[in-house]
Amino acid sequence: MADLKNKTYYKFQKLEKFERFIEIVANKRLYGAVYNELNDPMEGKFHWSGSDKDELKNIYDQLKATRVCSLLTKQEKQIFPNNFLMWSHYADSHKGCCFELQITGMYNGGWDLYEVKYDDKIPIVNGGDIHDNIKNILSVKHPIWKDEHEVRAIKIYDKKKFSSLSEYYHVIIKAIYFGDKVKREKVDFYKKIITSIDDSINIFWIREEKGFTGNFPKLTYKKM
Repeated sequence: MADLKNKTYYKFQKLEKFERFIEIVANKRLYGAVYNELNDPMEGKFHWSGSDKDELKNIYDQLKATRVCSLLTKQEKQIFPNNFLMWSHYADSHKGCCFELQITGMYNGGWDLYEVKYDDKIPIVNGGDIHDNIKNILSVKHPIWKDEHEVRAIKIYDKKKFSSLSEYYHVIIKAIYFGDKVKREKVDFYKKIITSIDDSINIFWIREEKGFTGNFPKLTYKKM
């Protein structure tokens, strides 16, 4: 667990919701989604091989009271977020941004980090410890997602207190990268706001290199 806490991660974000972007920059925290808010329709699916219907209902109720914050692991020798597909899928087709971040040791009580396992078979649950079952269900994805190298922060809440407890996972923001399709004047505008809040955050602009070879364009970056 400690090993995952010391890594650097990426979090891609759209810019269409200005208030949410500023909230992340100002409060250094990311929203923890419940499973049916995640983009993969297979989230929360599992095979039940038990016989106790009350136990099965309890698992579903607990899934609804569990939050997930998805992070993409910065790979060894990866200098900046250069995965063309991740920008396309999660950053509004290169019109969004990417946060480079680390995990803070504060404010994250009850959250644990898990590496996602990529398997074409959904988890089998037949009873046992409900917390272990929830973590197992939420930390398996189909191999089509394996290029994400995802790590998930997962918090299992008290079902009775779920609606009254914080939905956020706290982080340290090291840098923010703006996509290739974000206009220069907009990048400059965001830079003024970010530096007025926290001038320790580095700001970069992703650029597409011309004359690429291969299946996808090659990306580079420029410090702003």
